[in-house]
Amino acid sequence: MLNKTRFSTVASLLLCVLPAVAADSALAVDRGLPQSNLNNASGSVRSNVRWGGDNQGFVGDDFTIGAPGERWVIDSIRTWAVPGYSGAKAARLSDFYQDVRLYLGASSNDLTPVAAAQLAEGADELSNPNIRISEATRDGALLYDDFGTALPIFQIDFTNLNVAVRGGSKTRFGVWGMGRPISGQDGKAHTWYNHGSNAALSGARQDGADGVMLIFDGAGRADGTLRAQDRDWDKPSDINVQVFAHRVGGQAPGHVKSAQ
Repeated sequence: MLNKTRFSTVASLLLCVLPAVAADSALAVDRGLPQSNLNNASGSVRSNVRWGGDNQGFVGDDFTIGAPGERWVIDSIRTWAVPGYSGAKAARLSDFYQDVRLYLGASSNDLTPVAAAQLAEGADELSNPNIRISEATRDGALLYDDFGTALPIFQIDFTNLNVAVRGGSKTRFGVWGMGRPISGQDGKAHTWYNHGSNAALSGARQDGADGVMLIFDGAGRADGTLRAQDRDWDKPSDINVQVFAHRVGGQAPGHVKSAQ
């Protein structure tokens, strides 16, 4: 189960260059970072937030590609992470986390990892060239306001996924990284936070936003739902995600993984 210490608010913005994917790949799900009502300066209409579990589990969500009867292949998935808190900012994602993993699963199912990379501490090196991490900044500014502390937002692109899904059906997803130990705090590790937003206040497309997030344990097993307004926030929220995919005819193509 999640508890209130696993959540906190935070801010966001900006898109990066699309990584190399299939020639016919398109932005099939656009629930990107909010463009309006950012941070505490926006008061009660703040649109951006972050959600974290702990090293025993994580918060995920779902998305839908295409229409019933269609077959699609997911080429890449983009999400955003917001590490840190007052007095501790991460210059790199690897400063706070040992690894990063993308989990996928069909609607109502548990999740399985489909992409993972080890993060070299104090370096920008990843063990998987199909995962790319960059800082989502605009004009060099830090974008996330966590109770007065400006934190960087890191964009994570999982590329060359080649995962087949059914059109019109929900696909569950989650991104999670194991936290490194916090210096001076025996037994505690850094919490992984995924960026989220309120669809109505975001000022940007929020495909499939329904105000219901999903909770998973450390093995990817479903552990319930999360509605932001029932926890620490005053409005609905979804996890921000962009999915690049291409449609295929007939049966699922060969040599692809399946989230179904």
